[in-house]
Amino acid sequence: MLVYIILGIVLLLLLLAGLFALAVLKIPPKVPAADQKEYEPLKIADDFYVLKNNWIKKNKQGLWEMYIEGDAYERGLVNGILARDQIYNQEKFFVAEIKKRVTNRVYLFFLKLLVAWMNRKLNYYVGKEYNQEIYGVSRSASLEYSFIGPRYVRILNYHAAHDIGHTLQYMNFVGCTSFAAWGSKTGDGMLLHGRNFDFHAGDEFSEEKIITFYKPAAGSKFVMITWGGMIGTVSGMNIHGITITVNAAKSKLPMRSSTPITILVREMLQYAETLEQAIAIADKRKIFVSESFHVSSGKENRSVLIEKTPYDSAIFVPENNQLICTNHFQSEKFKNDESNRQQIIESSSMKRFERMQELFDKYEKFTVQTAADILRDRLGTGDTLLGSGNEIAVNQLIAHHSVIFKPAELKMWISAGPYCIGAYVCYDLNAVFHPDFDIKGHPDITVAGEQIAEDPLLQNGGYENYRRFKSIRQLLHDAKKYDVETQKLVDEMITLNPDSYLSYWEAGDHYKDGRLYEKAVNEYKTALSKPIPNLKEKLQIEKSLKESEHKMMN
Repeated sequence: MLVYIILGIVLLLLLLAGLFALAVLKIPPKVPAADQKEYEPLKIADDFYVLKNNWIKKNKQGLWEMYIEGDAYERGLVNGILARDQIYNQEKFFVAEIKKRVTNRVYLFFLKLLVAWMNRKLNYYVGKEYNQEIYGVSRSASLEYSFIGPRYVRILNYHAAHDIGHTLQYMNFVGCTSFAAWGSKTGDGMLLHGRNFDFHAGDEFSEEKIITFYKPAAGSKFVMITWGGMIGTVSGMNIHGITITVNAAKSKLPMRSSTPITILVREMLQYAETLEQAIAIADKRKIFVSESFHVSSGKENRSVLIEKTPYDSAIFVPENNQLICTNHFQSEKFKNDESNRQQIIESSSMKRFERMQELFDKYEKFTVQTAADILRDRLGTGDTLLGSGNEIAVNQLIAHHSVIFKPAELKMWISAGPYCIGAYVCYDLNAVFHPDFDIKGHPDITVAGEQIAEDPLLQNGGYENYRRFKSIRQLLHDAKKYDVETQKLVDEMITLNPDSYLSYWEAGDHYKDGRLYEKAVNEYKTALSKPIPNLKEKLQIEKSLKESEHKMMN
């Protein structure tokens, strides 16, 4: 009898596994036949390849630049071939970061199943055109990561990484800031739109960002900032001056996917010529996380927010010539929503919003330079010292990319890195998309004379100090012991970043692990006296303080 019960359980598990596999299985889309021999790139120089009219190159500032044209599948195929190395590296960095943050293998396995189930209908929401393009890209993906899934399935699912980051907010993947100024708020009256994209999946993940110029067979020409294997985006501008960036809002854990944010932004860039058309495209797509779409128009010289949840949407139009967007909603429809109020109370969003308001008051007339200064700001409200790496700051020193758009002139400035403290280099869409443009004759596509100098933090030792601070934190975290050498590391860490709560929190944890409870208590108390970005971290420090006090008394 027991044998039959066990056999029945095994058969049931196999049936459930089979049903799960069928539910999450994604068959690649049908695509036109293509001869791979026709798609062999020509090497022009180191880090410079041309394939038909398409090309990829690394500029002298270390940014990858790519130009892609044609129908959907051809675009993807060419993209994959040209950016094969970047696709491999981005996947390697991303997978390594996930494993670093999710150390429990059992939890990681179930997380994989959860994502697979949640994204089981992702291909339907991506649509025919972008499915074909993604499949073209996936043909150049590495077989090394087949344990995660087939190449097409992996590349498709990576397009929802931004959305999945919402559901894993406790890992601090996302926390962005954007703004726009126009009319009386800018020196020449023309709109400026700036943003820091603070999606952090490890420093290496940010090192090979790609500025991609698209000339699709259908729709408008546009530029977007992306990474290897990604045909969607979170920051871009099209030839009509429509500029779009996105900021995460509070979301509940979704049970199924819809249109990924990166794909929706891509569609808006490719097919919208006005704010009205961008809003219409956003309205017809269902998404599975809450998001603010910051949309600006150079021709209309104004900026709005499309605030969208899985269930509803609203348009927020500012009353003056400025718009600030962090990670909470502002419209009448959503501002009093329970999730939104929770986000304001528990996260760093309102703290950054209030700092941005101060910076708008400080700079009466915005220029590209002042926009860069704002994106590099590392202080709290009232010019409070936050230390380096605090999520309250506009510049958290984690940005994947930082960009300033001037849509009326079709120009954009993007930081060469690291983060937003490297020099901002300028691109002009009019020049790159000019019919007579030839990349072989003009390999430097940046605009001479319009570069914004790098932040002094790169020259005065501040950046190197921050890098050393981060490395010490990791060393202490891994050490799990206390001795003379680790004490030296604790002292050095605090000296390198004395205004940051992180220094004292890490020191407190280290002393607590070493059973030096009196020292731990002192460090935790100091950490709590510093600006802490979110409620969860504050509660964690308070819990560790109480535990240490209890141990000290006993």
